[in-house]
Amino acid sequence: MKKLFFMFAVAGLLLAISSQHAVAQDASLTSKTATKNMGYSIINPGETIIVYKYVHAAHSPKETEKYAPKYFFVAQPSDVLQDLTKENLKKAFPENHIFHDALDANFKEDKELTAYDKFHKMYKINWLLKNHVK
Repeated sequence: MKKLFFMFAVAGLLLAISSQHAVAQDASLTSKTATKNMGYSIINPGETIIVYKYVHAAHSPKETEKYAPKYFFVAQPSDVLQDLTKENLKKAFPENHIFHDALDANFKEDKELTAYDKFHKMYKINWLLKNHVK
């Protein structure tokens, strides 16, 4: 009985530590700390809005749907990764209301923000930013 209690106590402690680490890690994740070893990759190097893809590697292939890739972005002058959402993109470019309107007109949901424009050979959010500069 004592062994069982000890195992539950250790498991709870490890879970608490890992969740605190994940929160702290997300709050201070920068372009320098988001490395391939941590599961991050840049999907559009050289563009204005740099998009990062995070793939959770610690799962079995059967759990792929449970751990879908997550997307982040970095926009100059900041190097802090932010969730790739329309709201965060608008906050990153607060004075560019033309870009805000273009985001709303072209994307209904945040999951569409990773769309690639094959004709212009760049991600659509960057094409919109380039052509909707205030």
